[in-house]
Amino acid sequence: MSAEAVLDLEHVTLAHGTRRVLEDATLVLPPGSVTLLRGCNGAGKTTLLRAMLGLTTPNAGRIRVLGRTPRAARRRIGYLPQSLTLPAPRLTGRALVTSARHGARFGVPGVGGRCRAAVREALALVEAENLADQPLATLSGGERQRIGLAAALVDAPDLLLLDEPLAALDVQRQAALTEMLERLHQTRHLPLVLSVHGASPLDRLATHEVVLEDGHIVTRG
Repeated sequence: MSAEAVLDLEHVTLAHGTRRVLEDATLVLPPGSVTLLRGCNGAGKTTLLRAMLGLTTPNAGRIRVLGRTPRAARRRIGYLPQSLTLPAPRLTGRALVTSARHGARFGVPGVGGRCRAAVREALALVEAENLADQPLATLSGGERQRIGLAAALVDAPDLLLLDEPLAALDVQRQAALTEMLERLHQTRHLPLVLSVHGASPLDRLATHEVVLEDGHIVTRG
């Protein structure tokens, strides 16, 4: 677990297109925390996660993630988007997780022994070994989420960001993924930031909650 604050916002303003989704926000999330970002659609949850990844630049203010600028921290962050993009219909889970390795993302083949071991470990962490060689297009939504989570974990990140991870899952699969995330946090002491829309099974994991509304943080704790 990193000893730095998970997130440090100082008077940050973020826009999505021409609309400001966060204005003059100041916030600190402590090391090791599990934080829920709660808000309705369009409240700015995804924009804030993208800013933490260095994919969106703030219009004003300063962002630090794990004590660094978002771009400098990027290699230490695992990210699970709300929906998993399928680059090719026959792409397997193993191939997707392999492609998520840092070297592969930057054009380095990275298929040596260490890479294969990291991929196997990530798949085992999310109990997806039996899905690894199946085409992603044939998997259910819950199974794809597990593969996506393995891809987020394959580089052994110091922080995990998840954008509405339960949104497309039925109640049973929501419970299974919640238990998996709880186990990751407890056994690996991995800080989590999870965006949610309303009440969620993830509520029981939270050490902190941030509610976004009309461009402002209206609740924190």
